[in-house]
Amino acid sequence: MVGFEYAILNNEPLVAGLADAFAELGLPGMKHYVEAVEWGNMQRGPGAPIDFTKMDWFVREYQRAGFTELTVSLKPHCRWAASEKTGLKIIDPTPKPEYREHFKRWVSAVVERYDADGENDMPGLRWPVRYYEIGNEFSSYEPEPVDRYLITLALAYEAAHSAYDGALVGHAAFLTTPVNLDVDDPSEYDTVWATTERHDTHHGLEDMRVILDHPELFDILNLHNLGDPYEIEDQMRWLAYETGRRGYTKPTIISDTLCTSYIGWGTATNPRSPRRGVLARPATEEDRDRLAAYFRKLIAKDRETLEWTRGFVAADHVQRTVIAAEQGVRVINLAFIADIPWLKTGFFGAGAGISPWGGALRVTNRGRVQETYPLYHAIGQLMDRLDGYTTVERVVYPDDEMVRVYRVEKPGGRLYVAWLNPGRAILPEDDVPVAIVHFQIGAPTAVVETVITGIGQTEPVQQTKRTVDGALELEIGFTPVYVMATR
Repeated sequence: MVGFEYAILNNEPLVAGLADAFAELGLPGMKHYVEAVEWGNMQRGPGAPIDFTKMDWFVREYQRAGFTELTVSLKPHCRWAASEKTGLKIIDPTPKPEYREHFKRWVSAVVERYDADGENDMPGLRWPVRYYEIGNEFSSYEPEPVDRYLITLALAYEAAHSAYDGALVGHAAFLTTPVNLDVDDPSEYDTVWATTERHDTHHGLEDMRVILDHPELFDILNLHNLGDPYEIEDQMRWLAYETGRRGYTKPTIISDTLCTSYIGWGTATNPRSPRRGVLARPATEEDRDRLAAYFRKLIAKDRETLEWTRGFVAADHVQRTVIAAEQGVRVINLAFIADIPWLKTGFFGAGAGISPWGGALRVTNRGRVQETYPLYHAIGQLMDRLDGYTTVERVVYPDDEMVRVYRVEKPGGRLYVAWLNPGRAILPEDDVPVAIVHFQIGAPTAVVETVITGIGQTEPVQQTKRTVDGALELEIGFTPVYVMATR
């Protein structure tokens, strides 16, 4: 199930306009902007009513537009109920003992309103909302000690299921980026966590293991994939190891993503600064200077750099989605609906890497779409190609592990999705490697369709190629292609 994030909840016309725009892609899923409907913003005091206005906008407008599976984030932050706060900052959002029943009532009220059981439902509700996460990310966004978080998770799990037995409750998503989980032996997990430079150190491997020790408190495993697309494989392998040791399995969702951004948590434009960013795979220390030059151009709105970046983001998210499907991920929410303007300014020095330029479209504050970017059209193209698929399976090329070919089985016939993992950071000036791949098409001709990556491009480029005895030889590069027999 493919979705986007974050549905902006500033006003109802904006919510409706975005819902209509993304419905054009055939997406079933969407996740909202979390802080707009965190507990303290929906209930201003222990005796105050719960204000469902913005959550209703989200559920009603996206269901009206045809979205069937929404992800709701129940962020427990609430100033009047938090165990510890200082100034404007909540240090420990765990509800104080005297407010824990209030918290449970909030969770229960939200889940009950959107469970489609005919009792206390939102007017106009079309389908039940099933996917819930308790807290957005297990990092500085949930800064409390893990034993304190478990109190909140237990309260929320009980409350959600008391309202709707069909609710699928996930823990706050695990953040593993920038730790490289591609290890040869599970014994190395502790080492890579201990030796990787991380800006956000609120929760590490041991805290995540504490949560995994309590499968009775969640129905789904929840990840954030903020690295490259191949991080998904490493995360899923790690989760399989951890849950296997504990003797259980559960479905996995990826509630948030980023495009491959190369660097974050600090400036990218000043590689000598003590506040320089943390690199993430596939970027290395040798890339810092050329990344700085690239991001300075991006911030300066250099046209060629912007166009390349939009295409890179589109190709990257198609790769990410295909890998998630092959790995059996239940839900993936792609980032972002729109750019993050303030993070694109020189003041922040590209402190979030490429991701602020990762939007799918540009929209007015009242919901009128002004411009669509390649990501928007590439995901619409992907949804069309994956529509009705039954299986996605990687075809391994032992001679070149960087070759990525996926066989997609559909009732209407088979297709392939293929690209080459360059294995390194690529930038606009780079010569991107290519590889020659052979496909068994089983037909006299094949259609090769390239993922949409061009500014202003709304339709894919297709080529019809003749096969030799039903086989096709094709050069592939970073941008994915769809290969299918001519009908």
